[in-house]
Amino acid sequence: MDLGIQGRVAIVSGGSRGIGRETVRELLEAGSKVMTCSRNGDEVAATCRELAEQTGGDVRHIVADMTKAEDIQRLVDATLESFGTVDILVNNAGTMYSGRFDELTEEGLQTQLDTKLFGWMRAIRAVWPVMREKRWGRIVSLIGGAGKEPDPYMFGSGMTNSALLNMTKSLSTEFAPHNVLVNAVCPGWVATDLWRRNAQGLQKELGVSSEEEARRLATRKNALGRFGRPEELANAIAFLCSERASYITGVSLNTDGGRLKGLW
Repeated sequence: MDLGIQGRVAIVSGGSRGIGRETVRELLEAGSKVMTCSRNGDEVAATCRELAEQTGGDVRHIVADMTKAEDIQRLVDATLESFGTVDILVNNAGTMYSGRFDELTEEGLQTQLDTKLFGWMRAIRAVWPVMREKRWGRIVSLIGGAGKEPDPYMFGSGMTNSALLNMTKSLSTEFAPHNVLVNAVCPGWVATDLWRRNAQGLQKELGVSSEEEARRLATRKNALGRFGRPEELANAIAFLCSERASYITGVSLNTDGGRLKGLW
């Protein structure tokens, strides 16, 4: 399918691995130019070299921390300097804050809020004037399903993600007259490094002794009975960034293998 975004310019935060990396790949294959970032300069540089060789696309990177307002502005400034504009923003860089109430710390929650809620809001604020002037834009954020369906184990992430869903819906209405579409993709369990970094906590939550057993029990929670693959999430993200999604805004698309059971 031709996504209709050849020549468009995209920013993908957290593009060095996992879902971010596959999203960069999808956008490059669709003909977009991509600026990405990571806190790990060597890792994001290696990723960009590999994806450029594989796709033949134009991908560039900077080192940036999405908890820092000055880094976010540098990311947008670097995009404008390199490509002259920005059409697409994918808010991907973030973290999962798992654990129940007794394990929640104010410092941990603050990091979650600084990275995702404030970090993504600042990124949107930085690209919005450019998109508004062009009367074309796509903003897609990765927002975990705990924002829709409360889970005591995902207490910290759930609060953050609920706020992000509210932001997505509110901005979709505000930006719509300027043809700037704002949507979210809501993943469940996906086979990425983020899962592995949280595997020990999930083992404790489920009362099992191994990562493999925790994975097996976790997959029972969705209809497809397996973890998602990063490229499956990237496919959904790229679609929402495209001309093919020109009548979709304010949507939070569950890409969780049927894990969430709510009607909406």
